[in-house]
Amino acid sequence: MQSLWILVAALLFSVMSVLVKLASEAHSVWEIIFWRNAVGLLFLLQLLRSLSGGIRANLSTPHWPAHLVRNLTGVMSVVLWFSSIPHLPLTTSMTLNYTSSLFIGLIVFIGAAWQGKHMKNIPMLFALVLGFAGILLVLRPTIGPEQIVWAVIGLLGGAMGGVAMMSVRALGQLGEPSSRTVFYFSLGGFLVGLLGVLLFGFKLPTLEHTLYLLGAGLTSVLAQLALTRAYGQGRALLTANLNYSGILFASFWGWLIWHDILPLIAWLGIVLIIVAGILATWLTAYEAKPSHGGD
Repeated sequence: MQSLWILVAALLFSVMSVLVKLASEAHSVWEIIFWRNAVGLLFLLQLLRSLSGGIRANLSTPHWPAHLVRNLTGVMSVVLWFSSIPHLPLTTSMTLNYTSSLFIGLIVFIGAAWQGKHMKNIPMLFALVLGFAGILLVLRPTIGPEQIVWAVIGLLGGAMGGVAMMSVRALGQLGEPSSRTVFYFSLGGFLVGLLGVLLFGFKLPTLEHTLYLLGAGLTSVLAQLALTRAYGQGRALLTANLNYSGILFASFWGWLIWHDILPLIAWLGIVLIIVAGILATWLTAYEAKPSHGGD
């Protein structure tokens, strides 16, 4: 089942977040994004070369607008998320990144309210209240006043990630292969990272940090391929729900490496976010059915 690829993606993204946090001890977010996508591009060029038709044939696409939307939203989401990782516990930053379903639900809620569908709004309103209450429970015991700005940045990354996931799904429905989608996303991230290091400086990594940066790049591109395949070809609801396993993976790494132990109230918040995200995803899919005014 194609949706199960999201479990692979979630595990790889959790490992990538660990490597990003370790690399951020010596490198800026722009350097990390640069190296992450440079490694990804090299890997993808070899992959595309091995496919039937070669590189040029596999990169040719009539869907440039859809790729542009995916790149703009996806790269912005990554910049915001990576910026928050060094300043927050790993599980907290990962949880904030997984609030994307709530923001998709918020868009649906506003759209339904605009159309006067007040009764249909009630379940979605419940999901949103539940989810954002969960966010408060996660943040209150796990961050200090000096981390609030970074928590907001991480939350904005989750919001942009929601739009990015919608664009990945749209590209899959257009028939775009995952290798092409991830290549153009990696290219966009590489250019943004390159611009960042040209503006803010570049530091040659030590051997240890080279391994972190290369590992982050490799796990990222493999995770992107798995995620794009899951969202593009799998069942949307099952994929979105299984995606939350990334929080559990991140909590394990946070405990193992940094000895992060979240209080019970924070775990209650994580449960509320997951339940609310699943409910919002289901309601969003229900709203999109043809009999309810969807495509």
